[in-house]
Amino acid sequence: NGTLKKVQIENLKTKAVSELETDGVFVFIGYKPNTSAFKGMVEINERDEVIVDPAMRTNIPGVFAAGDSIAKRHRQVTTAVSDGTIAALSATEYVRAKE
Repeated sequence: NGTLKKVQIENLKTKAVSELETDGVFVFIGYKPNTSAFKGMVEINERDEVIVDPAMRTNIPGVFAAGDSIAKRHRQVTTAVSDGTIAALSATEYVRAKE
């Protein structure tokens, strides 16, 4: 019926494969953010994450970053959406202050 019942998992060290019964799966793509286009412009740490303050401001005035490209502890859709909201509000404040 197209409903997820189980997944196969592989131990990368032992190569042992087993099945795990589950009702859902969270897809995780990877750890490395694609920030190479911004190197030499905004501050980026050793894990290629953009450094921002709590308002999502980078080291360059008027440049904001958000989501999984920034240095942060948790990487979930909900935290990325929150980051985007904060960045948008901060950018709005920045532009209004320039008027």
